[in-house]
Amino acid sequence: MGTFFQGVFQTFFLIGYVILFIVTILILRPFRYHKRRIKSTIALKISYLLYLFSFLVFTYLLLFGEKIISEEEQPYDTLFNIHFIFFLTSTIIPNVGIMIRRKIRKKRVEHNILFTLINVLYFIYLMYLSFSHKWALM
Repeated sequence: MGTFFQGVFQTFFLIGYVILFIVTILILRPFRYHKRRIKSTIALKISYLLYLFSFLVFTYLLLFGEKIISEEEQPYDTLFNIHFIFFLTSTIIPNVGIMIRRKIRKKRVEHNILFTLINVLYFIYLMYLSFSHKWALM
């Protein structure tokens, strides 16, 4: 009976994640570009969608993944380790960057490039944690 409810719960989370991703695509309109900042705007939007995909995969694994830890690896003693702090910043910084992009008038290209790099770094890091099974230590 417990596995049935867990399966239903996982299904609802997956449906919610897919809906969140689709709504983000509809709101962000990744291939609608600005006339003067074509490349940087598209790069920012695509990198944000890649980050969001990796973030959703990582949080799904964190919630529902099988936490098998090998003998050599030990879970962290404290809650605030480097991976957890990096995960917390990954929930805030890219989202703030995509929300404030329209408020910035001067140096918009630099803002787009900076947050494109930040999004790509978080994407690489979250995919590394997902594939290396380091998420089980958190």
